[in-house]
Amino acid sequence: MIDQEEIHKQCFSDDPKKRVKAVEQLKDNFSLHSNKEKAWNDLIKLANSEDWHVNNNATYALISVFSQVPDKQQAWNDLVKLATGKDSPVRFRAASILSSVFPHVPDQQKAEDDLHKMTIDKDSFIRRMAASVLGSSFTQVPDKRQAWNDLHRMITDEEKDVRRMAASALGSVFSQVPDKQQTWDDLIKLTTDKDNSVRSRAVSALGSAFPHTLDKQKAWDDLHRLTTSNDSSVRSGVAHVLGSAFSHVPDKQQAWSDLHRLATDNVNSVRSKAAHTLGSAFSHVPGKQKAWNDLHRLTTDEDRFVRCNAAFALGSSFSHVPDKQKAWNEIHKLTTDEDSFVRSGATFALHFAFSQIPDKQQAWDDLIKLTTDENSNVKSRATAALSSVFSDAPDKQKAWNDLHRITTNENSSIRSSVVSALGPVFSHVPDKQKAWNDLHRLTTDEDSFVRSNAAFAFFFAFSQVPDKQQAWNDLVRLTTDENSNVKYTAVDVLGSAFSQVPDKQQAWSNLIKLSTDEDNWMRHSAVFALGSAFSQVPDKQQAWSDIRGLTINEDSVVRRITASALGSAFSHVPDKQKAWNDLHRLSIDKDEDVRIYANHSLGKVSIFKASQAEKEEDYKRELEIAIEFFKKAAQESELSNPSQFCLPFYRSFHTIVFKKQEAKEEVDKYLAEAKKAVGGSKSKELLFEAVNNLANALKEVQDLENRDLEEKKGELNYYRQYCDRAAELMRDTEGTAPFATIAMKKGLPILDRNLKELLEEIQKKAKIACQVSQGTSTQEIACSISKEVQTWEIGSQEEMAFCVERFIFTLESKIPRLPENENIFKIINESKDQKDINKLLENASELIEIIPEITIDPERMKPTIGIITALPKEYAAVNILLENKKDKYKISGYGAGRRYCLGEILSEEGNKHNLVLATSGMGNNIAATRAALLLEHFPNVKSIIMVGIAGGVPNPYKENVDDHVRLGDIVVSNENGVIQYDLIKQEIQEITCRNPPRPPSSSLIEAVRYLEAEEILGNRPWEKYIAQSLSQLKIDRPSEDKDILHNSDNQDEIISHPEDPKRVNGQPRVFTGPIASANILQKDPNARDKLRDKFKVKAIEMEASGIADATWNHEVGYLVVRGICDYCDSHKNDEWQQYAAVVAAAYTRALIESIP
Repeated sequence: MIDQEEIHKQCFSDDPKKRVKAVEQLKDNFSLHSNKEKAWNDLIKLANSEDWHVNNNATYALISVFSQVPDKQQAWNDLVKLATGKDSPVRFRAASILSSVFPHVPDQQKAEDDLHKMTIDKDSFIRRMAASVLGSSFTQVPDKRQAWNDLHRMITDEEKDVRRMAASALGSVFSQVPDKQQTWDDLIKLTTDKDNSVRSRAVSALGSAFPHTLDKQKAWDDLHRLTTSNDSSVRSGVAHVLGSAFSHVPDKQQAWSDLHRLATDNVNSVRSKAAHTLGSAFSHVPGKQKAWNDLHRLTTDEDRFVRCNAAFALGSSFSHVPDKQKAWNEIHKLTTDEDSFVRSGATFALHFAFSQIPDKQQAWDDLIKLTTDENSNVKSRATAALSSVFSDAPDKQKAWNDLHRITTNENSSIRSSVVSALGPVFSHVPDKQKAWNDLHRLTTDEDSFVRSNAAFAFFFAFSQVPDKQQAWNDLVRLTTDENSNVKYTAVDVLGSAFSQVPDKQQAWSNLIKLSTDEDNWMRHSAVFALGSAFSQVPDKQQAWSDIRGLTINEDSVVRRITASALGSAFSHVPDKQKAWNDLHRLSIDKDEDVRIYANHSLGKVSIFKASQAEKEEDYKRELEIAIEFFKKAAQESELSNPSQFCLPFYRSFHTIVFKKQEAKEEVDKYLAEAKKAVGGSKSKELLFEAVNNLANALKEVQDLENRDLEEKKGELNYYRQYCDRAAELMRDTEGTAPFATIAMKKGLPILDRNLKELLEEIQKKAKIACQVSQGTSTQEIACSISKEVQTWEIGSQEEMAFCVERFIFTLESKIPRLPENENIFKIINESKDQKDINKLLENASELIEIIPEITIDPERMKPTIGIITALPKEYAAVNILLENKKDKYKISGYGAGRRYCLGEILSEEGNKHNLVLATSGMGNNIAATRAALLLEHFPNVKSIIMVGIAGGVPNPYKENVDDHVRLGDIVVSNENGVIQYDLIKQEIQEITCRNPPRPPSSSLIEAVRYLEAEEILGNRPWEKYIAQSLSQLKIDRPSEDKDILHNSDNQDEIISHPEDPKRVNGQPRVFTGPIASANILQKDPNARDKLRDKFKVKAIEMEASGIADATWNHEVGYLVVRGICDYCDSHKNDEWQQYAAVVAAAYTRALIESIP
């Protein structure tokens, strides 16, 4: 039970720690507070606290609870006041969260007026944040002309960061701006800006804007001019832009000539980008043979990154290359390239081209061989590819034997990847008992990622496993796992597995127990599963009693889920009158969300009653009652409200049946409302298919006025099922039960029972898709497809086939090549080989319907800096210093390496740096894999900082005091970067290190130098973060007498530290220099000293060379920041580790903060 009054008292405590505790209780249990306005006001007061810990935590809490605040308009006003108030201690942080809450504000005109005032604020940071918010919220702002005027004005702002953000915003909203030509001219003007970052952002924005330009010839002339820039970074950027713009370019011959020239550029990075672009543009180039010649040449380029991108391009363009046998030979050859990054690219190519490769058995064998590659990234890629290509493997028994063998691999990341494959391929494996034994065994694996992926595999495999009761027991056991990710995955799968479990009564009891769990996620997921399981539980009287108890739960989220469940389960409830009364009680609940779902369920129940009516007047009355309940629900809130869709749907239905004369005008009006409602849902993309069919669905019942009652009831019951499915998808189920969302998506019924001509259907679907996608992430794709298919006409088979093939090529060029979109590309590739015109048209219709499944995640575009740690204590030290965190951000898909913490650090000027934090585990191989995944998942990350602990390299001679590293000190990599000392050439009498040069980020090295200058001036900003972290973690710096150095030649002899006048008592000294890295836990002081004398290293660790390799491959920068916890000798222990992690994290915070 939450004692809100006690928490309120803690908010005014003199002890900052108690106030921080109050913030945590307010945030974590906001849904349980009876007076949410009071709780919000407490957070606002705490955000104004002078104590940094208190105001930082309170500001972070404000964004996480905003959606649950009853008076969101006042809450917005509070945030604006915090962001613009001169005396606000958190004005910068408050300004940065406005974009996240803008869509939830009731009076968006006033909100836009607030933003307009911010665009002319004297503070440049406030202006920059206003530009950012306008860019992310442009779809919702009511006066787009005013918003555009503000952005247009800001491109001439005196501050570069404001201009840069304005350029970024204009690129992202280009399709919606009222004056596209002026906006294009603005971006072109910014490509000549005096600041390089502004120019780079402007060139990038041109790529987003080009497809929407009005005068494409002029726009193309501008791009063509930039391809001959003297600046190689501009040429590289334009080479990248050509990939997304190629299909829209009016002069494709000239575009191809430019791309061909860039592919022969003398700068490696330009050729690399051109190679990548060849893959995405291949289908559009006029001379495919010449393009193939370029691609073939680039696969043998001297630069490994060029070869790597050429390999990627081979995979993505394989279906278009004129000679597939030669292309396959190139891929096969690249799988044995000496460079691991090239082999990684070849693995990607095998993955995506597999279905069309002439020799599939050899391709499968290549993938199996790559699963044992010495490079962990290659191994992980190859293992992940196996699940996708398994169905195309020619010898499935051999393929299954290979998978079975890999499940016992000693490398946990490989086991984790292969268990992810077991779920999707389970239906194809010949020996399901053996596959089940493997899956069951992996649920008890020592690695948490393996156990989590095993739990997820049950979602696909449960219906086919031989022992379903044991499978259910495994899932229940995993809900008590010590790892939270394992628990959350297991509880989400329980709901989808319920229908298959033999002992449903016991299964119901398991879910009831979990519904009282202390963990919010566990509790909410279990309640969600109960709703879907109710119809299948044997003892419905007991189950009904359990459900009724949840309607009075103190947790408002539990009440909301239960209200929704009652609407779905009503037909199975033994006491329908009590269920109706409970829903009426919940419809006047103090919580808005509970009221919404209770009224929505009352509407669903009324639709059910109408479908069961015996008399026409009862049928009409129940339908009208349902509409009234949907109306009440829809009036509460426009966000994530299922009734926003069902209200216009049933109004349209009612109008057609009972108001034939006014039907057309009213139906058009309601249909427009339904489309608008879809645009407000987080799951809106999943509903495009339903909306595309809505018009046809309603037309099917336009003659119902002349039908008898039974026919009307039958039609209503059919459409009731459809609407219930669509409404469920409008819930924000991604956070509480992501697997339920997947299952419901699969269950979307197909409404177009009376198919018209396939061509007419495609054109209508495409047109509606374009209309409803305005302002959404899929607008560009949907509208370009619609424009193309509207020109189709019935003609000869060759003409029709050409149209469909051109459509497929256009679609392929538009879809982001993210791993999540793999299945769509698979369907596209299958369509390319189809010769039957009817099948081609059916495939085209299917592809248009699945456009909503495209992954375009704006959160993944924000971070520009990545931070990776190896150990939990390092992760915790960094995590507590981030602001506006999203601690459990997860990229959808299978396998490990998809969970991150998103956060922010404000610069001294107030500019926001978006960061992504991940942890990898120990060792260079896993660090390289994690860094590569992070860079794939977050394409705008420009630098990765490896932060954590390391062994120090002392130099205890008096004359070398400036090189004497001690415990608790900080070591930062300098321009010499990382020395990989286990990459060696071993001869009879000599061992030579073959360390490849991996220079770190020049911009981060520059920031380090400025911090050095600040230290000379007496400013050491990291010290305050050290103090804050030590306080929050409740630890102290180990005493000086714990810093013991032993003689390298005699480990029993203690030697003294030299006097160091530059040291500050009780604080770390900061050193810069090379850092040694290897897959070796170094405890040999003589080996340590040799590394010092030969390479001048100041620290030794186990992850940095992997980070350096991964960033080098992706052409981004890196830096290493280490806190010293031992001397790499036989006395190594854990005593200094947590403190060392804290100082490294504190320095990193200060470093990022110093970057403008």
